[in-house]
Amino acid sequence: MDYMWIRGSTQYYFDSKRSSLLLNSFILGALCYAEIGTVIPLSGAELAYMKEGNCTINYGTVDQSICNIGIGSVHARTGDILAFVFSWANTFIILPSTAAILTLTFSTYFLSGIMDNCGPPAELVKMTAIFAIVVLANVNAFSVTAANRLNIVFTLCKVVTILVIVTAGLVRIGQENLKHSFHGTTNKPLRIALAFYSGLWAYSGWGSLTTVTEELKNPKKNLWLSIVVALPIVIVLYVLTNISYFTVMTKSALLSSNAVAMTWGEVVLGSVARVLPILIALSALGSANGLTYTSARYCMVSARYGYLPEIFSYIQKQRLTPLPGIIFQTILAIIYCIPSDIEGLINYFSFVSWLFCGLTFVATLCCKFTKRDVLRLIKVPIPLVIFIILISIYLVIAPVISYPNIGFLIASIILLLSLIVYYIFIFRQVQPKFMKKLNGSIENFFNLTKSDINIET
Repeated sequence: MDYMWIRGSTQYYFDSKRSSLLLNSFILGALCYAEIGTVIPLSGAELAYMKEGNCTINYGTVDQSICNIGIGSVHARTGDILAFVFSWANTFIILPSTAAILTLTFSTYFLSGIMDNCGPPAELVKMTAIFAIVVLANVNAFSVTAANRLNIVFTLCKVVTILVIVTAGLVRIGQENLKHSFHGTTNKPLRIALAFYSGLWAYSGWGSLTTVTEELKNPKKNLWLSIVVALPIVIVLYVLTNISYFTVMTKSALLSSNAVAMTWGEVVLGSVARVLPILIALSALGSANGLTYTSARYCMVSARYGYLPEIFSYIQKQRLTPLPGIIFQTILAIIYCIPSDIEGLINYFSFVSWLFCGLTFVATLCCKFTKRDVLRLIKVPIPLVIFIILISIYLVIAPVISYPNIGFLIASIILLLSLIVYYIFIFRQVQPKFMKKLNGSIENFFNLTKSDINIET
């Protein structure tokens, strides 16, 4: 992800350089995802893990009628409820708010690169972000191949940007800016928790690939490799990037900058510094493009479980893209762009995200007992799983107690509302008559057909 471009990241809250680096190296959660992803090789990430990780039937297979109707197994019903609530939260909070964060980052840097030092006006930042969301939606709706090729270009921009920053940092490594790095470390629970929110958001992509597990070749092997091999590479690059910031900029400069990479460029690159924000903007846009790809497919998986209206399981006949999911996520992302508060959106996103990360870690722990016979390419020791569960609980509770705000309240209301929706439409199986007609109208208007990818049970 690309929050490291915006501010001193965890440095803003933790007030200690080396403590900040230590925090950014925290990857235990990804190892849990690697384990449960090989145990439950289904698309949908946390949705599949909560649904099946809490079912105790047949060591790795789930009786769909038990999970959906709730006959017989309390564990199956619990897994179904948790999966539905996560589906609701992911659809309405996590995915669209992340898209808004990334496109607002793109907009901020892109406009900063082409405008004067006064900075772009807030309204222009919003409009540019919304325009970017619409463009990416059209690209992903038009062609999967085009979206993937575009991502290659964006990835190249990201790698070039990181290499420039890292190289300059290594050259200046001897300038003593890392001296007394632990000085000023805070012990306040609020600041530490929000530091985790800001720092760990940059690595929150550890679960993205598990959203499309069914589309992977040999998922048990490749999913494990992607997390265990690729994630450490990303972490090394990001940590070296932060080291570069610390060796070039003073603490006060880091804390006062709203666009730390741009401030870094002004110090190091001089007259060519304006190239850097453009590269960073394209990097953020690439992450948003990848999110557009996965979020639409997540909606399709969720609909196949029966957690979203059936129309979201359909694809466009000619393009073979999940058009309903793309349109819906685009609308929600545009709504989240309106406040234009990146930091507030990250806290809002992280509160919900870490709630369900914690539940995923619980599912990982459950699978160690309920799916003992499933081959695991990686095994996280039980004490470490329990430790990350406790960390997740802390990250959810501490900010709410110490710094309550409207974002946490809105997220809580949405989660509670999902339980009401579950009771009416899943447990009681109420089927509004207009839904079938509405689905038919949308299907005909967009020329859709039902996806033939089945959920493995």
